[in-house]
Amino acid sequence: MASVASLEGQVAAALRRMGLSGNDSILVVGVSGGSDSSALLYSLHRLQESHRLRLHVAHLNHNFRGDEADEDARFVESLANELNLPATVEKQDPTEYRRDRSISSFEQLAREMRYIFMARVADELGASAVAVGHTADDQAETVLQHVLRGSGLHGLQGMTESAPWPWPMGYPNLRIFRPLLGVTKEDTLAYCQELGRDIRDDSGNYLSRFTRNRVRHRLLPLLADEFNPRVKEALARLARTAASDLDFIEGEVSRVWPELATVTDDAVSFDLGRMTALHPSLQRLALRPGYSALTGDTRRLRESHLIAMAELVSGRATVGTVVLPQAARLIRAYDRLILSRATELPCPLPVFQGEHPLALPSEDGSEVAVSVAGWQVTLRAGIPPEGVGSQGSPWGRPEQSDRPSAIPDEPDSSFTWSAWLDRESLGEELSLRTRLPGDRFQPLGMSREKKLQDFFTDAKVPRTWRDRVPLLVSQRGIAWVAGHRIADWAAIKTGESTNRPAVWVEIISN
Repeated sequence: MASVASLEGQVAAALRRMGLSGNDSILVVGVSGGSDSSALLYSLHRLQESHRLRLHVAHLNHNFRGDEADEDARFVESLANELNLPATVEKQDPTEYRRDRSISSFEQLAREMRYIFMARVADELGASAVAVGHTADDQAETVLQHVLRGSGLHGLQGMTESAPWPWPMGYPNLRIFRPLLGVTKEDTLAYCQELGRDIRDDSGNYLSRFTRNRVRHRLLPLLADEFNPRVKEALARLARTAASDLDFIEGEVSRVWPELATVTDDAVSFDLGRMTALHPSLQRLALRPGYSALTGDTRRLRESHLIAMAELVSGRATVGTVVLPQAARLIRAYDRLILSRATELPCPLPVFQGEHPLALPSEDGSEVAVSVAGWQVTLRAGIPPEGVGSQGSPWGRPEQSDRPSAIPDEPDSSFTWSAWLDRESLGEELSLRTRLPGDRFQPLGMSREKKLQDFFTDAKVPRTWRDRVPLLVSQRGIAWVAGHRIADWAAIKTGESTNRPAVWVEIISN
């Protein structure tokens, strides 16, 4: 059991680490009236003069427990008056807030309302921090809840002594301060008793319908009795280890972020090639700040969302879009990953209409180059390089594949696609166009045709893009869906690369 001096010593040390000691800092103190927040307020008040603090008490009545909640508010207001401290005490009805945000969990509802209230009070006062009474017990409960949810490192690290304001966004200079994380609830109760101070006991802390209460009153005692009597200390160690590992990984993410992501007002674009080169842990941790940059916070982002996003990165996902909280979605399009709130991405391909005839080169080494509706098209007759006739590399060297270079980040960027095609299979007439109703296509490796629409769907081409994808068409049909796949009948077959005429086609967007 902590003595008065011990608890106050820990609070004083936390004040110094936070940079709040000795500079007349305004510190908002969230007070519910319970032993934890009361011990926090009493200790800060006793340290106020020696550390040159300016304290302001904040209390929000959620209108949840009727008369009991009203009594809590009056208790806090009276306590602030007794200590000669200014206070902001408000009562709010959660009904409208719950309805507007479709929140089913009262725990989440109350937490969000409380944080909005405290942030507003701090902002009005010009305070740099809000102190709250979270203890080592709260830390153990938080970490265990995250373990049960299958959380990643962000969840396992639990709470930290100091952190940027968690929510809502828009308070870049405000921090949350938890100076009691090193003491237990038993310590805070003993401290208040030693000072001879009254406290309030919130009956809501015993309602079994709340997950935290079941963890506190059922699960943790069970684990302590039957598995590890020091389970709270073990969970605290887990939190510290996770926090240390997370700090290292986030440092690595910060190092690669400038080359990895492009942030605009309405989207975050990731270079898929650079993303796939990262370790899976770095991939998940890089996607998280991208989501935060788009939505403003990560409150509703779960580890399951990050795993689904990482599967889209690796190509293991069965769809090209991952739907995320707050109307966000991650879309894999060519070799970019786009985090956006738009249901469809703006198409970066040039507007392209009509059918444009192309002249085929007449002899080996000859070349034809033309400009077609926003595309530069080059055709060159010749013998393809070694290896083109295999199913594994049907169109030449890796740098001459029909995969796009990237979704351009800048207006003057371009796509470059190229492919080797069998000259005799193409015939004598060739043109470039976009899709028409009823188009069919025989993708490389398939024995029969399929609807072009179905091919686009399988290839995860966004709907708004499909009318702009260039199609190289001969008398026989679609020979190449540029950027995606050549036709099976147009491919140079195995063993024919050295003795069969071919045409190299390159398409570059203007």
